[in-house]
Amino acid sequence: MSNELIALNRVLNQNKSGVFHNPEVLLASANQCSSGEASKWHYEVAELILNVAVPQNVLPQTTHRSMVVTANINIFGNCDDDAEDCLTGLEFNIHVSTANRENFCSWHFDRHITSEEGHDPEEAHPLYHFQHGGHAMKEIAGSLGKVLLLPAPRVAFPPLDATLAIDFLLSNFAGSAWQELRNDPTYSRLLRDAQERCWKPYITRLAKWWDPGPREDEHKTLALWPQLI
Repeated sequence: MSNELIALNRVLNQNKSGVFHNPEVLLASANQCSSGEASKWHYEVAELILNVAVPQNVLPQTTHRSMVVTANINIFGNCDDDAEDCLTGLEFNIHVSTANRENFCSWHFDRHITSEEGHDPEEAHPLYHFQHGGHAMKEIAGSLGKVLLLPAPRVAFPPLDATLAIDFLLSNFAGSAWQELRNDPTYSRLLRDAQERCWKPYITRLAKWWDPGPREDEHKTLALWPQLI
């Protein structure tokens, strides 16, 4: 895991798009990962900053040509190769702002912590989900005008490590840099390895829902996608 973060830092540092402001924060993440327990791992990516163009059709309309995307990732996992889910904890926060935070929005992605007291909400709450807003929006709650910001819907999505999270950001906010990096052999290898580790078990479990015969560990599948029936 540590070597992957170091390689990812190297690839992003070599990229000439101007999108990556401080990819070296991944080196601190790699150091955290290599100093953990033998059977577990953990790292945090703190304040990774991307400089991206303001997309078309953004509201409210702005005179700014660029905006800042800031990512914070806190992730925990285990080293058991046989584990269906290699992650045990995950929080990924995306903050998007124009210059001087004149306009601001945020997204939150996490691995849901199940209540030991059985007080989970009645509404759908996928194990891994995206949610618009998050705690960061509370800072500007008095400036939302007519905007109604709700905790729902929580949108199911496969688990993300640092490589997959950065690729997610690029695919949504910096398409040219994303396409360029996907042609880089090192970046593509890192992405394939991360998808194999994080996405294959997730998608395989969902696909088995429609297999004939009794369903194995039905509750685990419903945890990923509560709308299944």
